[in-house]
Amino acid sequence: MKRKSINWFKVRIIFLSCILFFCFVLIMGRMFQLQVLKKEQLYRLADQQQHIQIPLVPKRGTVYDSKGNELAVSIEVDSVYADARKVIDVEKTTNQIASILQIDREELKQRLKSHRSFEWIQRKISSKEVEQIKALKLRGIYFLKENRRFYPNSQLAAHLIGFVGLDSKGLEGIEFQYDALLNGENHVWTTARDALGREIAMGKVPFEEEDHYRNIVLTLDKPIQYITETELGRGVEKWGAKGGIAIAMDPLTGKILAMASYPTFNPNQFIQYRSKSWRNRAVSDAFEPGSIFKAFLAAAALEEQVVRPSDSFFCENGSYTVYDRTIHDHSKHGWLTFQQIIKFSSNIGASKVGEKMGRDRFYRYISAFGFGEKTRIGLPGEGKGIVHHPRYWPPVALDTISFGQGVSVTGIQLATALSTIANGGCLMKPYVVEKIMDEKGVVVQSSHPEIVRKVISEETAKKVAALLKAATEKGGTGEGAAPAGYEVAGKTGTAQKVDSLLGGYSEDRYTSGFMGFAPVEEPKLVLLVVIDEPQGNNYGGVVAAPIFKSIMEKVLPYLNVHPRGTMFVTNELDSAPQKEALGTQPLIEEVKVGKGAGMVVMPDLTGLSMRNALSRMEGRGLIIKVSGNGKVVEQVPRPGTVIEKGDFCYLKFHSPS
Repeated sequence: MKRKSINWFKVRIIFLSCILFFCFVLIMGRMFQLQVLKKEQLYRLADQQQHIQIPLVPKRGTVYDSKGNELAVSIEVDSVYADARKVIDVEKTTNQIASILQIDREELKQRLKSHRSFEWIQRKISSKEVEQIKALKLRGIYFLKENRRFYPNSQLAAHLIGFVGLDSKGLEGIEFQYDALLNGENHVWTTARDALGREIAMGKVPFEEEDHYRNIVLTLDKPIQYITETELGRGVEKWGAKGGIAIAMDPLTGKILAMASYPTFNPNQFIQYRSKSWRNRAVSDAFEPGSIFKAFLAAAALEEQVVRPSDSFFCENGSYTVYDRTIHDHSKHGWLTFQQIIKFSSNIGASKVGEKMGRDRFYRYISAFGFGEKTRIGLPGEGKGIVHHPRYWPPVALDTISFGQGVSVTGIQLATALSTIANGGCLMKPYVVEKIMDEKGVVVQSSHPEIVRKVISEETAKKVAALLKAATEKGGTGEGAAPAGYEVAGKTGTAQKVDSLLGGYSEDRYTSGFMGFAPVEEPKLVLLVVIDEPQGNNYGGVVAAPIFKSIMEKVLPYLNVHPRGTMFVTNELDSAPQKEALGTQPLIEEVKVGKGAGMVVMPDLTGLSMRNALSRMEGRGLIIKVSGNGKVVEQVPRPGTVIEKGDFCYLKFHSPS
């Protein structure tokens, strides 16, 4: 039987068809992978090859005080970059630029040798440096505009405002807390290039578009902030202290009018300071309050009707043993009324009142006043202090906490709690941001006074205010805090600091404080002053109370609260030329307030020329600092503010263009 021959031609055709079909499937699969699965990735790679994208610093919104004064602004500055391919003499270019910008020569030389079309040399340089570099007419060196953060008031409110880094990201304070709102939209500067990386088109620097940033208006009042910082700084320097804080607050609303920490720093050159100098101690640092805390013991005891102001307690002649601890008073006392316990700041008397309160009731009021929890003021790094639950209190804790030892608090907690007594018993939520506006000035968010809870009755608040007022009168520990002509309610505090190395309390390191409000009948201002580790004396009535007094006697007239018995002497203008030169409004010349013969009232210099303004200030004993030219457009302190001879005053002049 004859075998059938194989048709090899057909076999070859089938084999080739299979190979072609398989190749077609591979090609289609690869096309699907590239055009569908990896489409976005390849688009990005192509864009990276065809363009250089340089992120630029966006414009940030402005930060204002409550009167519209600028505290933080964005200004347009130049940054310098190089097209390394166009640099002819690398050595010469490196030496000339490095000598102007004071930057590392080797690092700059490596950048200029990179043959890249874009290399940053230095960002945000001064106008003087720009002029010097432009004068060299160097090939391959170019400039572009960026935004730089600037703080026109230098150190003023530095801890609260904070600062931003080179990339315009907030790093501290308001700048950090509201970074997302303050920052405008991020911009990218795009340059097109060919397959060899050569530049073929330049994108436009996109700063003319809307940035959609937000402007922030704070509750701070610039003159009050300036006065508070100045007096706090003087006090810290006088006593050779480690530092200090001061907070001025409106007790009726919770607005923070001033918040100062010392030592301070300049946010325009923040990198030149140690990082611990940036910390806002008024909200972050916790410390034992000492006898300041007796004000809240008094409020709790009177509210619970445990004691009356006239009730008497035996103060053991200055030494009182509780379990394994002996409590001492600064002075030996026998029988004292509760009012005298507060006035003379008796630790033993406060301990006995605390014993009558009981730990659970006292703890309930400590918590109600806001201690042991954050105030939610809206600032970064806020601490909540340390207040343990009564179940963890050792046997002596009730006695020691009664005079402020064994708990830790923050400055903002103390100011807020005292405001509760000043305003009639309502714990207010403190706040520093009054409103937020868009780039067109339209208000998009506002803050309003917020009552957290009712802590004590109005009647109790008045009784406590009377006790605190007695503490600032003759013979009281806070006698040195009362400005002449004003009635002030307040409390001193002196607390031993904990020795973290040896354990227990230090024998030579103290925190000295004073807090109070004025006027007593209709409080306009709550003020807290705390000095950390003063040298030579540690009593709050000696160290902190005079600082409180100095701030109050300047700020209260600014708030239109003038001392009783004030006599204003106005200067009558004799001639028409004088009236025309100085204005028709009478100028306040001198003020005599009791013993304050060295006090003067800041006149209104608005609209005066430099010559006339300085003439009116002559002989007042003030240190005058001026800026600008033309006529007075701004002055600090505000007209009518009572100031001491030797104080600084700032005059800003502007010439209309």
